[in-house]
Amino acid sequence: MTKLNWAMVGTGLMAELILNDFAIAADTNLYALVSRNPDKAKARLAEFNIEAKALTFEQALADPEIDVIYVASPHSEHFWQAKAALEAGKQVLVEKAFTMSAKEAQELDDLAKSKGLFLMEAMWTKFLPLHNALKAIIESGELGKLVSIEANFGKIIEFDNNHRLYNFELGGGTTLDQGVYTTTFNRWMSGSNIASQTTIGHRFSNGSDAHADTTFLFENGVIGHGITSLDGRIGFNARVFGSVKSVELVGSFWNAQELDVLSYDGQSEPTRERRSYKTMGAGYAHMLQAVSAAINAGKTQCDEHPMSWTIENMKVLDQIRSNIK
Repeated sequence: MTKLNWAMVGTGLMAELILNDFAIAADTNLYALVSRNPDKAKARLAEFNIEAKALTFEQALADPEIDVIYVASPHSEHFWQAKAALEAGKQVLVEKAFTMSAKEAQELDDLAKSKGLFLMEAMWTKFLPLHNALKAIIESGELGKLVSIEANFGKIIEFDNNHRLYNFELGGGTTLDQGVYTTTFNRWMSGSNIASQTTIGHRFSNGSDAHADTTFLFENGVIGHGITSLDGRIGFNARVFGSVKSVELVGSFWNAQELDVLSYDGQSEPTRERRSYKTMGAGYAHMLQAVSAAINAGKTQCDEHPMSWTIENMKVLDQIRSNIK
């Protein structure tokens, strides 16, 4: 297998979370960190004691040594940066939420297909050991008939219209930042298509969505529920309910390494069986090495998270955002 050279675009929180995982992901080499100001990239690399180039975006596009460009900038930048990278002949991974709309996602998918290039949304949770184990538990029938799913993601950061989480022009708001997790969890674990969805919520004064409470009815009869919030402390929990047993993820659901299987056996209080699933590094290495493996195998998508899935998820997020008044 060939070790691929990656360039990561963005020096913010995602870089802070992911940079160390490049070193432990198979066939993956962090070749460059990209910023409009290369000095910021140099400082971030020095902070993590990583030897890599500090480049501008234009330099990264022109560098023939770079195989993969990982777009990890604010949501508003995803579309044009991914498009430019594809047009430059690069394989591309794009942070979630993938784009600002399903229309943009479809355009990028069409472009990647026309050029025979790899393109994927960086939905790292779909590569984590625990989440895949939970999916297997559901499919095994251990829980009985799957009845309902819930996932919540709420955090409060002091409001600042210039912050990417709140700035409307940058794609700020709870849905694109947090809803992509809760929606993905519900859709994936349900194993079915959405028959209908309803959302209630409210917005900040600048127009960005502050709170979204969404209920899904899936075609197989499963009910899903997701609450996301930037102004309410609703926690980070996820649960899956079956007719025989249920499951609670321990800690923040998107990167949990433990889950509890609850058995009732006619008792009012369930018995809990804790199961643990080790994650490599901060958890992103699983996705990074899967992307490198797929590209080395000549694939243009990862089987775990195809673009058709991402486009459909963007349609769901579009509807959630449009329903919040």
